[in-house]
Amino acid sequence: MAYLIWPLIGVIIGLVMGKALGTTLRQPQTRGAPLVGALGGLIGGIVGDGVPHAATNSVTFTSLIGAMIGALVFCWAVRGRTRDVEP
Repeated sequence: MAYLIWPLIGVIIGLVMGKALGTTLRQPQTRGAPLVGALGGLIGGIVGDGVPHAATNSVTFTSLIGAMIGALVFCWAVRGRTRDVEP
C-alpha cells in the first residue's frame, strides 16, 4: 500500500508545484511535473522509511515526510529545464 501512497503524494505535490509556479498544464515544463513528483515521492518514501523497513510495505510518519521532501526536491530540480534548451 505504501508504494501506491508515496507516488500519489508526489503527484499531488507535482500538480501544486506546477500551479504555484504560475504555469498551466498545457505548457511543456509542467507536463512532467506529476511524473517527476511521483518518482521523487517513491524514492523519498523509501529513503524516509529506511530501505530495510520499506520491504514491510507500511506507511509511517517518516516515510510520508520523506515522500513529500523527495517530491519537492525532484520537482524543484527539473523546474523550467525546457527553457534551458535553445530552439
